[in-house]
Amino acid sequence: MEDIKMAYEQLGLEPFADKELVEKRYSTLLRKDRSRSKQTAEEQSNDPDFDFHKITEAYRTILDYETKKYTDAFEEQEYGKYKKMAGQAKKFDHFWRYYKIHTYVAIGLVIALIYGVVAFIDKQEEKRYLASLPPIDVHMSFLGNYFDTSEDESFETTNAKFLADFPEFQRVKTDIIYVPEDQSMQHAYIQKAFVMLLTESPDLYIVDDAMFNYIAPQEILIPLEEVTSLSNVLDSKYAITAALTDDKNVIIEEHIYAIDLTDSSLNKDLPIAHSKLIVGIRANAPHPEKALELLEHYVQTLPLP
Repeated sequence: MEDIKMAYEQLGLEPFADKELVEKRYSTLLRKDRSRSKQTAEEQSNDPDFDFHKITEAYRTILDYETKKYTDAFEEQEYGKYKKMAGQAKKFDHFWRYYKIHTYVAIGLVIALIYGVVAFIDKQEEKRYLASLPPIDVHMSFLGNYFDTSEDESFETTNAKFLADFPEFQRVKTDIIYVPEDQSMQHAYIQKAFVMLLTESPDLYIVDDAMFNYIAPQEILIPLEEVTSLSNVLDSKYAITAALTDDKNVIIEEHIYAIDLTDSSLNKDLPIAHSKLIVGIRANAPHPEKALELLEHYVQTLPLP
C-alpha cells in the first residue's frame, strides 16, 4: 500500500486521487517532458527533481492498482457467492471463456464419432442379418399412388400375404415408389421414380394407370403375347396394351405389357391402398420364372367368362 501512496505523491497528487485527475496530471507532465527535450542541458538542470522515467513508473503502478481494484470488485460480485469455492468457480469460468468453442468442437467430434461407430455397427448387423435370410424368390415394386396401410409400415404384412398365397416361396420382397395421381405434384416424384427404374431391378411392377402409361413406352416391361400360359386372358379386358412410337409420334407397334389384377385374389388382404393393380414383368427381371408364376396364379383367380 505504501508503494501506491508513493506513486500518487510522485505525480504530485493526494493518495487515491480520482482516476480522471491521475490521467490529467500525467498528460500535463508528459507535455512538460516533451518541452524539456527541446531545452538545453543548463535549462533542464533548473528542475533537477523532474524525472519522467519515475513519473511513468508511478503512473503504471497506479493503473495496475486501479485495474486490480476493479478486477477484485468484479470477481467479488461474480464469485463471492461461492465463498470457499470462489477460486474453483473463477478457474472454471476462465476456462469456459477461453475454451468454450474448443469444448463445443470437441463435443461435436465425440458425438460424430459415436454416431459413426453406431452406424457402422448397425450396418454390419444388418449385413449379417440379411446374409442369414434365405434368397429372395420374387421382388415386387409398387409404382404409383400407393401407400402401406399396415401398422408396422415395414411391408411385413404385405410379404406375409404373398407367402401365404405361395407357400413354396421362402422369401419375398416388396417396396413402394410413391407417385401421386395429381399431375401438378408429380414432377419431383417422377424424377425419383425414373432413377429407381434405372438403378433397381425388381421382378414385377405393380402400377396404376398413370404409371403404366409412363413406363410401358420405355420398354421396361416384357411383351406378354407369346406367353402361352396367359393365353386365356390376353383377349380379355384385363390385358393392358401400350403403343411404341417413333420420333414423330407415329405408332410403330403395340404390345400387351401387363394384366389388370385389380379383380383377382391379389386384392384380397393386401394392406396397400390403391386404385388399380396392373402387373407387368420387368424385362431384365432377376427371377423371371417365379415372376411369371406369380402372375399366372393371380390371373387364374380373375372372373373370366
